[in-house]
Order: sequence, then structure tokens, then C-alpha cells
Amino acid sequence: MSKIASCLLAGVALSPFAAHAQQASPLPNIDVYADRYASEDGPSSRNGKPTLNATIISRNAIATRAPVTNDAARMLSGTPGVSLQTGGPVSSLPIIHGLNDDRNVVVLGGVPISSACANHMNPPLSYIDPVAIGSVEVLTVNVPVSKGGDSIGGSIIVNPRDPVFAGAPAPAVVKGAEPAAVEGPAAILWPLSPGVVASGSVSTFYRSNGDALSVSGHANVATDHFSLQYDGAWSKAGNYNAGDGSVVRSTGYEAQNQSATLSYRNEDQLLAFHYAFQNIPYQGFVNQYMDMLGNLGNTFDLSYKGGFAWGRLEASAYYHLTQHYMNFLEDRVGYVTTPRTGMPMYVNGQDYGYKLKGEIIASQIDLVRVGNELHMQTLNEWWPPVLPSGMGMRGMGMGMGKSMMCCSTFVNVNNGQRNVLSTYAEWERRWTNQWSTLVGVRNDTVWMNAGDVQGYNMMMYGMNAAAFNAQDHARTSINFDAAALVRYYVDPSAQYEFGYTRKTRSPSIYERYAWSTNAMAASMIGWFGDGNGYVGNLNLNPEVAHTIAATAHWSDPAQQAWDVKLTPYFTYVQDYIDVDQIGVIGKGPNAANLLRFANHNAELYGFDISGRALIAHTADYGDFSISGAGGHVRGWRTDASMNLYHMMPLNGKAALENAIVIFGGRLTSTVEVQAAAAKTLVQSVRLEPTTPAYAIVNLRTSFEYRNLRFDLGVENLGNQMYYSPLGGIDIADWKAGANALLHTPVAAIGRTIYGGVTARF
Repeated sequence: MSKIASCLLAGVALSPFAAHAQQASPLPNIDVYADRYASEDGPSSRNGKPTLNATIISRNAIATRAPVTNDAARMLSGTPGVSLQTGGPVSSLPIIHGLNDDRNVVVLGGVPISSACANHMNPPLSYIDPVAIGSVEVLTVNVPVSKGGDSIGGSIIVNPRDPVFAGAPAPAVVKGAEPAAVEGPAAILWPLSPGVVASGSVSTFYRSNGDALSVSGHANVATDHFSLQYDGAWSKAGNYNAGDGSVVRSTGYEAQNQSATLSYRNEDQLLAFHYAFQNIPYQGFVNQYMDMLGNLGNTFDLSYKGGFAWGRLEASAYYHLTQHYMNFLEDRVGYVTTPRTGMPMYVNGQDYGYKLKGEIIASQIDLVRVGNELHMQTLNEWWPPVLPSGMGMRGMGMGMGKSMMCCSTFVNVNNGQRNVLSTYAEWERRWTNQWSTLVGVRNDTVWMNAGDVQGYNMMMYGMNAAAFNAQDHARTSINFDAAALVRYYVDPSAQYEFGYTRKTRSPSIYERYAWSTNAMAASMIGWFGDGNGYVGNLNLNPEVAHTIAATAHWSDPAQQAWDVKLTPYFTYVQDYIDVDQIGVIGKGPNAANLLRFANHNAELYGFDISGRALIAHTADYGDFSISGAGGHVRGWRTDASMNLYHMMPLNGKAALENAIVIFGGRLTSTVEVQAAAAKTLVQSVRLEPTTPAYAIVNLRTSFEYRNLRFDLGVENLGNQMYYSPLGGIDIADWKAGANALLHTPVAAIGRTIYGGVTARF
């Protein structure tokens, strides 16, 4: 397998045709003023992208991936520079160039949602189903200051479906004010009455592995000025089987997502109110000690976009509430837990704030962006005492009887607060038809605080809680970011970009305020899937990342036959938040480490490569094209020459696609090879496991006929037994007694046959 994987990876890396599949189709212009800068000699922001390495995942690409998964994060799979850390079935954590989770900006329709869980079981992308996504913009390097602060990685900006209005298109000055294209070549707007139209779709998918079923729907009713849009989805799956046929525990889930948007448009002014509701009754987390047994999310967002002679104005206000409950699923402990048994844990989290952004046309070659944002987060986490059960944290010497979890409520975070006030200014200038620049500065003022805490009892937790409570918990950071980009547009077949960014992130609430050094309590903290215990650090400094990156994009002059893009990068992080070992949990081969968050300097470097090529255009057999993407990242601490955690080894995808018009519809078929090299560079202090190289084959086909779309495919065709390099360890199987060793990597999903149908109206 190792030789096969190496050959496949070499082919992806060396091929001038490697690429992101969705880039083969023209993408909508998302920059309102791109045309004002455009000329036949070359625009300053091609396709409205702020940088050459911005990837736009279109609605059509999302529709292609939706039959495989309901995890919105997996819509990013194959995006150059992005890898996924295993979490829950609909809660994967995106990693960009080795920088994970909170280090990246993730915004859903303008709303930044914080993980309200010590295990990050509810990351931002878990609050939306693919049916509600219009497009996703992913920026991996050279991120402008207007695209997010308080982060040192990239930005993932999820755009909901644009509202559809009746009547003539609005001026394109307002993004989202023009009627959006309805999916499908035969889809139309149905007239309900004079001046009122409707459109929508209904989808259902089935996946054999885990007996997964999902149903989703989208509907839009509109007049010339008003639009009412609804998106709803329900999905459920059991535990999946690995390639060797074994059941992987705590991989089942059920999820419900619903949202509605009421929009008003008048010429180039757009006002919208959006509400989203989520209910996840349960979701297994194979690489955590806990499972999710309830997650309720309510999101409210009021937004405005307006075009004026001087430019554009955007404003929004939002509020998000998370109510979260954790305990054990039956398959890992052998009994049904209740709020009085097992280990109940509750979290209440809130995000609220506003955003203001102005784009000013300073001249025919100058665009200025200014903005002000406020994001306020509050969080409370408490663990009620439980009845004596005699159950123990297996192998870790943690009795969970009366002495451990009696007799008071364990307060993990008491009124935690993390507030960020941001102001930025950005200047984009086109100097000539070939040269353009973008420079920006940003200030993020972060102030944090938390109240006093307590343990289950004074005997085991009293001294620890008293030491924490005696300290001043308030902390304030004044952070500054900067970005400078230079673009050189040679001609339509060659474009280059070089940039430097300074980005800063202050610690999260859990990194700063998780207080207990008790082995059991600390093991409940951590979103890394490694089985270790984590303790916060009140004295953490903000992370400051200095990144230089270059991107080269080559294609045929018409940008139709082939293109290839290459991005090397290097990042130096001052005060990178890693860990120091302060103890050991348990004994023998199943011992874990007790770790405290600590600042260390770090370096990361790597490259991304992607591309596509049309290799044949035939009348009888349709079009044949190849595409692919690959990359590699390397990261280490400079003070101890220690590898950073969860660095993705050399990996890539390559696909051969055929598209043909047959029987009056369009048939698209793809053979895809996904491969990764062996992961041997691991972080010893977190006891990170190594994983062997692998290569799997995926098949998929879709047929679109008028208002119908049929999907059929197979993931992991050969039913390979393999392990994701970022999958963490299988805690659920170990706790249930199926694994003798705690530090066994999580087995990836085996062969999965899926099918589905979508009807548009």
C-alpha cells in the first residue's frame, strides 16, 4: 500500500493538471466592484477573489458532495490547503495549513459562532446543513484584514443561498440583490399569482454504511420586492463499519436544521432577517471521552446591504444561543445514561454583536474598505453531581462513585466572557493593467474575564479551585494585524501574487480558564482527540503569526482547456499556544499525559498544488477531464525541535471525469483516487499515533434530466482498512473494551454505497 500511495501522490504533485474539481465551471462574481476594475487586459481581482488562492466552492459543487455527507465541513474536502480533523459525524474541524479550529475564521452568513463545548463538539460549521449553503469562500494565505481578524490561519466564509425575487434583476451593485440562478437546466420560477413566483427543491439520500438517511428541502416564494426562503434538513445514521468489518462505536448521530430568511429589495438596497434553528438529539464522538446527547442552536441575524454612488455599505446585527448537553452513549458504557447518571455536563454559550463595513470608490483605480465589528461571547459550563454508579474511567484510576462526583455541582467555567472590538482599513489599488496592490491594517481589542469556580467536593478539588479563585481573571489584549499583497497579471494565461501578513489571536475561554488539574476533570477538556487531559493558563500571550506566501496561476489563454495553481508558504508563530506536560494520568501503556496550555514559538511551511485539464472533447462520448489537488505541511516548535500536533502528511486527490448529454439529460461520471503518505512525524508530548500510507478509490455519477437529479456512488470502493492521519485515537472502542490499547488510531469508514434523488420545482 505504501508504494501505491507514494506513486499516486507523486502523480498528483507532478501533474500540471492537478486541480480543484469545482473550478472547472465558471464561478459567480462575488466582488461587487470587480467590473469597475476590469478590462480586457486584466482585472485587479479576478472572479471577485481577494487573492489568487481564494477558492470558491459553488452551489453546484456542494450539490455534488451532499449525497456523501451532511457534514458541512466535508464540503471543503479537496480544497487546496484544507484538511479535516475527525470529530463527530457532522462536526469535523477544518485545519488550514496545519492551523486548527479557533485559529481560523469561520463565519456563517455573517455570524461568527464560537464552540460552546470543552471538546468543541459544536464547531461553527456544524450549525448548517449543505442544503442551506449557497457558496463557500476559502482563503488559505494572504488573507486581507477585511476578511477576518483574531486568527492566525485562514478564513472560511459560508454564504447562504441568495434570495430569489420576481421581476427584472436588480443592479449588480448589491451582492445578493439580483435574482439568483435556480439550480438545474430546466428549473423555472413558477407563477403562483400575478407578481408572485416560487421555486424550490426536495432531496433524499441513503448511505449503506451506518444505514444513513437524510431528507432536505428548499423553498422560495417571492414578489418583486419581497422574498421568503426556507431550508430544512433531517439526517440520521448509526455506527459505521471500518474496512475490516468491525463496528466503530460512537459514530452515529441524528441532526435537524431549519432556517428561514425574509428579504426586502428596493432597487439596490437589500434588507434581510434570518433565523436558524438546530436540534441534534445525539452525536457520537469516537475520539473523545464524552458524547453529545443534545445540542440546541438558535441564530438571529438582521442584515443590510446598500449601493450608493460612492460605493457600498453593509451592516448586520446578530445573536446566537447554544444549549449543549454531554454524557455517554450506551454503546460505549453498556447502559443508558440520564441527567443523574453517567457524567452529565452542560454548556450555555452566547454570541452577539454587530458588523459595519463600507467600500468606497476613491477613484477609478482605488477602492478603500473600512469596517468596525463587535463580537461578544459568554459561556457557562457546569457538571451536576451524579448518583453513585460504581462506573470508572477505565484504566485511568478515576472512580466515578460518590467520592469523585459528589456532592456539589462542578463549575468548569463561570460566566466566561470573551469580547472583541475590531476596526480595520484596507486600500486596493490598480497601478497598471498588470500591477495591483492591497494593503490593510486591523486592530482587535480583546478583553476576557470569568467568575469563581468550584469542584464536586472540597476534598478532591478545593485547593485547586481556591488557587484559581484567588487570582485576577481579567485579561485584555490589544492586537494589531497587517496585510500587504502584490499581484502581477501578465496575461490571461499567467498571474502571480506575493504577500505578507501579520495575524494575531488571543487565547480562547477554555485555553485560559479551564482550571482543574484533577486527572478526571482535565480529561474532559480538549478538542484534539488525543485522550490527554488539559489545563488552562491565565497568563497565556496572544499568538502572533508572520506569513509569507506566493501563488502562481497558469492556464491556457482562454482559461478553458487547463489551469494549474501552486502556492508555497512559510509561517513563523510567536507565542504559539501549545502545551507543557505537568503530570501523567494512569499507568502502563494506556497512560495519558496531563498538559497545560503554554506559549512556544513555532514554524510551519508547505505547499498546495491544484489544477484541471480538458483532455478530450468528443461528439459521441462527451468531454473527458482530469483534476486534482495536493499538498504538504510541516510544523515544529523552535525551542525544543518538537513536531506540532496534527500536521497533515503529503496527500492528494486525482479524478478522471466524463460528462455527456444522453437521453435528453446530462450524465457526469467520476473516478477519484484519494491518497496520503504515512504519518511518521508526530508530537510525542500528546502521544500522537502514527498512521500508515493509504490510497482509496471513489466512484460517483449523477444524471440530470429536466427538473430531476439522480446521484449514485461508492466511497472506498476496495473497502480498504485505513486510518485518517488526523483521526485521533479510538477512545470509544477502548472504553467499551473492544480495544486493549487506548492509543489506537480511529479506523476510517469502509465501503459506502450511496444514492439519492433531487427534484426541483
